[in-house]
Amino acid sequence: MPAHQDPADRLPSAPLAPEARERVVELLSRHFAEDRITADDLEARLERVYHATTAAELEAVTAGLPASVPSPRTAAVPAVDEPRRRIAALFSGHEERLTGVVPNGLEVRGRLGYVELDLTQATFEPGLTEIDVRAFMGYVQVRLPAGVRVESRGRALFGFFAVRRPQSRGPESASVTVRVRGRAALGFVECFVAQGGE
Repeated sequence: MPAHQDPADRLPSAPLAPEARERVVELLSRHFAEDRITADDLEARLERVYHATTAAELEAVTAGLPASVPSPRTAAVPAVDEPRRRIAALFSGHEERLTGVVPNGLEVRGRLGYVELDLTQATFEPGLTEIDVRAFMGYVQVRLPAGVRVESRGRALFGFFAVRRPQSRGPESASVTVRVRGRAALGFVECFVAQGGE
């Protein structure tokens, strides 16, 4: 054995606990959903996660991450009068139908879970309503009422992001625009616009 070898180098690496990989994937997904890391950085780190064979290799994946993201269980609940509302599912499913007036800013997050949001009975204020949708290893479905003008600004990485409109469209309301933006990474986002009269 070489005399200059560090004794720590001779110690076996700690084995990788089965749940450790899931914790790192969850941490990376939260950083990505909060725009703290880019899609390229996420992809590179995920590849390292799934190739890691020791706890030390897995720990190295999280090195250099920005300041920690609050856990969904400990994050502060936004005030009722805040202009944006968030609907999220993490390792779970969430189904909701909103009625009344939709906030001008709406955030929908599906991370390793699914969200089904029905807005077909909701009212949209004149002007622009922006729905920011993020899916990471999950599925988000948003249903919109007939007659609204819909703009799609979404993108996908190893998944898809689609706005599906009826083939025979009714007249769109020029005063109401719904802009759907965001991204799907290893997951799916679908927005459906209802047929007129539904």
